[in-house]
Amino acid sequence: MPKKSLEPNEANPDEGSGKKARTSTKRGSSKSASKSKPIKRSKTFLNLPLIISEELREAILNGEIPLGGHLKQEEIAKRFDSSLIPVREALRTLETEGLITMIPNRGAVVSMWDPERVRQRFETRIYLEIGAMRKSVPHLTDEELVRAEEVLNEIDRQTTAKGISAFNHEFHQILISHCDNPYLMEQVNMMHRSIDRYLRYYLSNEAYNRLSQEHHHKILEAAKARDGEGAAKWVEIHLREALDHLEATTQIE
Repeated sequence: MPKKSLEPNEANPDEGSGKKARTSTKRGSSKSASKSKPIKRSKTFLNLPLIISEELREAILNGEIPLGGHLKQEEIAKRFDSSLIPVREALRTLETEGLITMIPNRGAVVSMWDPERVRQRFETRIYLEIGAMRKSVPHLTDEELVRAEEVLNEIDRQTTAKGISAFNHEFHQILISHCDNPYLMEQVNMMHRSIDRYLRYYLSNEAYNRLSQEHHHKILEAAKARDGEGAAKWVEIHLREALDHLEATTQIE
């Protein structure tokens, strides 16, 4: 597939390039989601919607399906060797995450950039995660804190925004894992997925990634002291800094 021009949306999935990933997208393209080879994965009717949503989500995030790209249900069903029911369920999941928009008489398209929506989703994640962090951090085990530090080291070794984003997510998940509220955990996860395309753009910048890691170490330092308030404070600084940089970036506006 030809390389696309730099845009603030998708990360290059090539893990072996040795370079920081840069995001790419084509606005308003009518490219559909069905051009790739059929997916061959072990599947059942129950997990098929999850498989489809995962594959489509990554295709959107890495730029295979561009902003404004049309996701045709019949072609997706053929690609995954499924009926339309799992496809529709998968599309509803992606719509909830803000990755696609359902348009009357057209169907599902990849959502365009909306600065106000970006701000709202970051704000929502901030409110949810600082509450989860306050409650969870005092109850973290030594083993979990060791793993959190290992994850930060893994982030330093990554060469793509996709890899950085995955370990970034794991780090945050560890630190809120003892919030004792599965519903809150799921809401934080959903907000993470909804802003992942923006985080990949932010983290693909080497300077911003270094700043993000500085914040992570501050969060971990507070967590090691079992200081829930301190960890929550640094999480808010961390996420607001990312939002500020995104809002100041001309491509997002």
